[in-house]
Amino acid sequence: MRKFGYVKRYSKFGDQILEYGDSDEGMLYFGGIDEDDARILLHKLKELFDEAGIQFSLVFGTLLGAVRNGTVIPGDDDMDIYVWDEEKLRAHIVDFHNRGLKLCRCFPGKLYTFMVSPACRIDVYIYGELKGILSLPWRRSCISIAGTETPRKFFTGYQEIEFLGEKVLCPENPERLLEFWYGSDWRIPQNKKGTYRPRSAEIFHKFVPDRRSFLKRAGKILKFIFVKEYRNDILLRKEKTGSYSFQKQNYIAVND
Repeated sequence: MRKFGYVKRYSKFGDQILEYGDSDEGMLYFGGIDEDDARILLHKLKELFDEAGIQFSLVFGTLLGAVRNGTVIPGDDDMDIYVWDEEKLRAHIVDFHNRGLKLCRCFPGKLYTFMVSPACRIDVYIYGELKGILSLPWRRSCISIAGTETPRKFFTGYQEIEFLGEKVLCPENPERLLEFWYGSDWRIPQNKKGTYRPRSAEIFHKFVPDRRSFLKRAGKILKFIFVKEYRNDILLRKEKTGSYSFQKQNYIAVND
């Protein structure tokens, strides 16, 4: 049995308000994504994305599993893709949600997570240009996936591969990208995470105290002032719940 924590959230997409269960906070997850569940999820996502005209590419652990294993990595807890057109994605989120591809996380500009069941999630990252003063040294040589610097040279072309019974895109010559992320021994299954930034950016970010609580609070205040979508979500939560803080966490259990 797997136990999932979730929190009610409200987000506005266009002129529609969507209420959804955000599973980002306090998720208790045991075991990995099931291949059959992954197949159902990918089929549903591709069907809806093709219908909406949204292109996507495999990335991170899902790309590693597709190239090395020909399927999802055993023990991986979700799937990973990225899209180029966040505006088009947001325009269809409510429709996707109502048709069974449920939104369960939302970080505008970085990440949207969907599921067809609590046991199977897919992270949809946003591909774009780097922003912010801290990423200035890498803007010419890198692009952004989820706000992380990734060398631009690995994304100059794309190829189609077979994955879980679907034809999907991935960066051309994915072996080079996987070696950069996971090391020269990426073909050998092992329990380690990749480092997705160039070495210079990795060293730099280790010395930037952006995880300290007071900087986080300051960042949230600035985000509230300058980022309209974030401010609207906060105010909408206040209107719906009477509080700026999240509701008490609920749990659902899913039998394997």
